[in-house]
Formats: sequence, structure tokens, C-alpha cells
Amino acid sequence: MKNLWNNQEASKLKTDLDLRVYTSRLIGADTEMVLHGGGNTSLKSTTIDRFGETKEIIWVKASGFDLATMGAEGYTALEIEKVIRLAELKTLSDEDMVSDLKVARLNPNAAGASIEAIVHALIPFKYVDHTHANAVLTISNSPNGLTQLKNIYGDDVLFLPYIKPGFDLALQFQTAINNGELKGKNSVILEHHGVFTFSDDAKTSYDNMVNAVEIAESFLLEQYGESKFSDLPDIDPVSVAEYRKAASDLAGQALLSRLVPSIAADKTKRITQLLRNGTLTPEHVLHNKPFPALLQGENANADMKAFEAEYQAYFQRANDSSLQMLKPHPHWAVFESGQCRSFGINLKRATISADVAEATLQALQYADKLGGWQGLTEQDLRDIEYWTLEQAKLKSQKAGPELTGKIAVVSGAAAGIGLACAKALYKKGAVVIGLDINPEILNEMNKAGFEGKVLNLTDESAIKIALAEVVNQYGGIDILVSNAGIFRTGKNIEHLDDDNWDSTLAVNLTSHRLLLKQAIPFLRHGVNPSVVFMGSRNVPAPGAGAAAYSVSKAGLTQLMRVAALELVKDGITVNAIHPDAVFDTKLWTQEALDKSAKRYGITVEEYKRRNLLSAEITSHDIALAVTAFVDGTLSKSTGVQLSVDGGNERVI
Repeated sequence: MKNLWNNQEASKLKTDLDLRVYTSRLIGADTEMVLHGGGNTSLKSTTIDRFGETKEIIWVKASGFDLATMGAEGYTALEIEKVIRLAELKTLSDEDMVSDLKVARLNPNAAGASIEAIVHALIPFKYVDHTHANAVLTISNSPNGLTQLKNIYGDDVLFLPYIKPGFDLALQFQTAINNGELKGKNSVILEHHGVFTFSDDAKTSYDNMVNAVEIAESFLLEQYGESKFSDLPDIDPVSVAEYRKAASDLAGQALLSRLVPSIAADKTKRITQLLRNGTLTPEHVLHNKPFPALLQGENANADMKAFEAEYQAYFQRANDSSLQMLKPHPHWAVFESGQCRSFGINLKRATISADVAEATLQALQYADKLGGWQGLTEQDLRDIEYWTLEQAKLKSQKAGPELTGKIAVVSGAAAGIGLACAKALYKKGAVVIGLDINPEILNEMNKAGFEGKVLNLTDESAIKIALAEVVNQYGGIDILVSNAGIFRTGKNIEHLDDDNWDSTLAVNLTSHRLLLKQAIPFLRHGVNPSVVFMGSRNVPAPGAGAAAYSVSKAGLTQLMRVAALELVKDGITVNAIHPDAVFDTKLWTQEALDKSAKRYGITVEEYKRRNLLSAEITSHDIALAVTAFVDGTLSKSTGVQLSVDGGNERVI
């Protein structure tokens, strides 16, 4: 555990709140202490109100913020007296606690404070830090975990048995503080939950946290060595797509699936047994449900149905008619081979699930050596998973855009129509991977969920590798926009050279066949899968001097029609768009536009609008047509040729 404190950086901070933000970010930067919004911190301070009176307040991390990235905006100021008085009550419902904490806010529009705000207020120190440190929890969840921890840490730490976070935890702290149990302690370790450290000095509180985690990490390393994952061969990507589709069917919506580090095949049975004994820390049940799916790897639907039945039985054992069961799909899974994957409704959720699964597996490899694993009981887990406060959060979450959870591949995406299509699909929520021979695609598409790959689309082996990478990384392919194309200098047939003809057909026709051929096995397991080919006005209305281009696009259109007939049995729609006069692409330079406009004796602006609607057609217009074919707008259409040209007399 590395101490990240930097005296030079800390010396530049002007206020206590600045210092609070700084140390919180240090904590949040280490995933061994907190993951994805876990943990919380606070600062006791004063403020002067509108009437010039001094008020005692506490700044508490607000729900929904991440320690690793948040600034002062992530803290909510509360009147500390109002918060502390809540602990004087014998009972307080979760809903009333949240309501009373809202009343204690100085700013009524501030975000809701952490549910552990009362605990922070009770601890009689200026700075309070709370984490869910992996190493501490690993030992805590082992047989006789509290006894183990007491032997490791000695008398400087107060140990408290598990109790549900929120008001009950606050009462537990109130009792301990009133009994003087916090005196002489530099930290508190909560069974199955995490660590609290505190001090009137920000650095000391942070140092105490680092030291507490370091002690646990050193114990595990010295006693059992490093926890390592296995390097197993990737699962067959078609199988990955099949399992992701089966999970999506259970969820009733498209899910993404992310890689999780693998475990040794001979350890799978043991680890999966331990996984039925609770999560690493209580909040992990919200990310990953109480247990993962266990997959045989032979029949995706049967394996997913087995998880559904197991989860339904777990829910029904609550015997509580007031609860409404969450969607019974797994958030992560372990294959019998040792491979592991996560499932999530969007890239953020799938990534969080993968990271939590990785932390869990790392802990369980130690648990195997520690002699077992016992996190929270099933009832405790269910109390958290179906906690009214957490249910309220879930219900308040807005649905994502139409294509959330979908995975799209767009060829020829470095510029022009292809890039516009990629951007439009991404805006609608899809993960989008662009393919292009032009390295510029790496600059245009360069972030998780919107990334480019450089490859020659006439190279079938390169296509096969690229699509397999997409599926292994995100789970499948739902949308294919086959857009790659070139236009060589036009020549009449009499003077058309073989290289011009061959290269045009290779890119504009053959490459599309190769891409579709390699994509079909994945599309077959896609969610409402769709293919859109980019044709041309030259198909219905060819022009002289463009034989290679016109023939290649006509062949592509015929390929689309045949594919629509062949793939309908798999539920895959296949359509084509015929653009015309799209001038905001790299094919059209200002010089070319000037030359063409001059040939017709009109201005460039008039030339751009040379159609019945007198409308300028842009790459974005084509992208909108593409999204209509894949977002459900035209879900009942296949084998369709759609012109986007402003109305062309020759086509009509």
C-alpha cells in the first residue's frame, strides 16, 4: 500500500475543505481501498450564516460521487447538531433518516449526504475517512475473521461486529463512543464492512488509513504470497456472444459483457463454492448480486435459466410480499473453464461489475488458503440488495438512450459518412468500434466504447481477428454498418484500366462480403441485429465514366438483397442506403467543388443543393437514416433500398 501524500502539493491548499478533497482523492485513487464510488469521508468545520452567527457544520461526501474524481462539489454541508441528535433516538426508519438529513442541509438544493453521515458526525475528530479495503475485508470474511484481525492489529484498533449500515450502525458507534471504547484508538474495523480512521489532522487520518490497509496486505503477502490470476486461452468469441445474448434475454434488454481475469480451472469448483458465502463488502451486492452465474460453457440458455431459478429461489426465501424482484440476470459469471465475464446494462455498469468481480476473485484466492469464506449471510445480503434506500436510487435512474447496451461495428469510419454514423450510434447509447485502413481513425475514435481499429478491410484474416477482439471486449455484435468505399478517377469503359476496376470492386464490394461473412456468426446472437450497407445514387441512376464505382455499388446492393433473404431466419435485418451529393467528406475538396459547379454554370452553394428539395445533404443526414434502420424506427423493414438525396429526378 503506497502512501500518496505529497507535501509540496498539500502546501498549496488554502482551506480545510481543499485538504479534505485532496486526501479523499488520494484514497479514491487506490482501488485496493475503494471501488467505483465506495467509501466516504467528512470534515467538521464552521461557517458564518446570513445573520453573522457561527454554525458548527460537517461536510460529508454526497451519495453518487466518486472519491477518486470529485471536488468540493461532492460534499454536502450539514448542521452537525441536527445530525448528532438523531443518534439520541432509539429507532429511526431509513426513510425518516434520509428525510432528517435533508433537513440538516445548509443548502436545500445540495445532493443527499451519505447514509453514514451520522457515524461521521459522532466520531469526535475533525477528519474522518472510511474505506472498504480489500485486504482487510479478505481477512474479516475468513473463518474467525474478527479474532484474526485482533491478533494482527493489537490494541490500537477498535473492532465492531457487523451491523447494517445507516442508523443501526450509528447507534453501534454511539454506544462504543459513550463507553469510551474509541479512546486511544486510531481506527475502527467493522466486520465484513470496512475501516474508519480519524484525526484532527488530515494527513494523520490518511496515514492511519494507509497503515491499516498496509498491515492487512503485508499479513496476506507474508503468509500466503501474491494472489495471481491465470492466463487462460480466450473463450470462443461465438460462445461469448451466445452467452451475452442469453443474459440479455433474461434482462429484457441488451447487456454488455466485459472480461474479468481468469482463475485456474482446477480452482473453479472451490472458488465457486466460496462465492455462495457472501460478497466482499455489503455494497458489492448492489453491483453484482449475491452470487455470480456458474456456467458449464455448453448451453447458454440452459446455464442462464439455471441462474434465473437460483436467484428466484434466493428472492422467494425472503417470504416478503412487499418486495418486487429485480431482473433475475447475472451481473457476472464464472465458467467451468475458469474464464470469467461481467454483464451490465451499459459500459459503466459492466465495467464496475468486472472490477468488483476481479477484487472478489483476488480475495477468494486468499480465502482458499485462509481456510474458507463467510461474508454476510443471505438475509443480510438481501436486506442490502432490497433496502428501500437502494431501491429508491434504482427507481430514480433514468433509462439510457435507445441503443444503450448495443454493440455496433462501422467500417470506413475514419471520416465522412462512416464517422458520422459512428458518432450518431454512440450518441444513441451504443458502444461503437470503427474499422478503417486510415490511421486517422485512432485520433477520431479513441476512448472506451468509442474506439477505432486500423486494418485493411480486404484482408479477411484481419477482419476475423478484429471482430473477435470486439466480441471478447464487449460481448457481441448487434449492428453492422458496412460503409467502406473508394471512388477512383472516373474513366469511360474503353479507357478503364484493370487496376482501377479491380481495386474498386475489392473495396466497394468484396470487402463488404468478407466483413459480413465474418460478422454473421456474431450477429446471429445479437440483440435485434441489423446490417446496413452504404450504396449510392449510382445504383438506380448510374452516370457515364463511373463504371467501376457504379457496378461495385450495384453488386453491393444485390449482396444486400441476397443477405436479407438468407439472414431473415436468424432475425437479422439487412438494408441499404443510397446517398447522393454528400459534400462534407474528404472526397470533395474545395477545388473539386469549384470545378463541378463551374461545369454546370452555377455557384458551389447552388451545386450542393441541386435536388428537388433544394437541400444540402450532409453525412449526418445519412447517419440519421442508418440509425432509423437499427434503433427500432424501421424494425419491420428488411431488403429495403432507401435514397437520401434530396429528391433526384433521375432516381425518381
